[in-house]
Amino acid sequence: MNSTLPKSLRILCFGDSLTAGYTSHGYEHHPYADHLRVGLEHMLSSSSIEVEVAGLSGDQVQGQYLQRIKAKCPTEKGRLYDWIIIMGGTNDLGWGQRPEDIYEGLKKVWDIALNTGANIMALNVLEAAGLSPRMIEKKNMLNAMIKDHQQDRFYNFDLYSKIPYATLDEAARARLWDDGLHLTGEGYKMMGNVIAVRLFEILQEQTNAKNVASTKEDIQGENTNLRR
Repeated sequence: MNSTLPKSLRILCFGDSLTAGYTSHGYEHHPYADHLRVGLEHMLSSSSIEVEVAGLSGDQVQGQYLQRIKAKCPTEKGRLYDWIIIMGGTNDLGWGQRPEDIYEGLKKVWDIALNTGANIMALNVLEAAGLSPRMIEKKNMLNAMIKDHQQDRFYNFDLYSKIPYATLDEAARARLWDDGLHLTGEGYKMMGNVIAVRLFEILQEQTNAKNVASTKEDIQGENTNLRR
């Protein structure tokens, strides 16, 4: 029987203030996870999509990320989530951490999540206002490392190119960006929508791969029977 797209998913959105949906100086929070769930429910024609948010404002990959992901993903309990979406590095860069060190920290976080059997989507670091040429270079270095990382059940998503800052006109920037670092409610909605589209594409790719494998097994089985 051919595999079909899943009708239920359990997803963890893990990260810092951008995952928490921080906006309006912290007086409001609009997690992108809300729009991710709605988008997936629409595309999968399902209401069985659970999305949990674990965003801690101000946290760093070199801070509490590892402890927090271990708490969310105790390996003895097996797979608690089908997908874990991880975003990190913005605050580390802001505090002068080297891209290489941030990447090494992210790999440890990814490994904890992968060890549970979950699929991982790693988001790269968004653009921001007022960055020096050196900071832009460091951000690009980290994003390149995330893009080039390869591991089973690991996927990356170039959020940086989907939600630009410098190339937007003033009206679009005001609509999507709050303080030059965080997004507005509309910006987080866009974030959730583009992630939902990419996740749906990956689910389709996985399903197609399973269908091809299943077809090959059927053909091999038929050939074996014919030779008997």
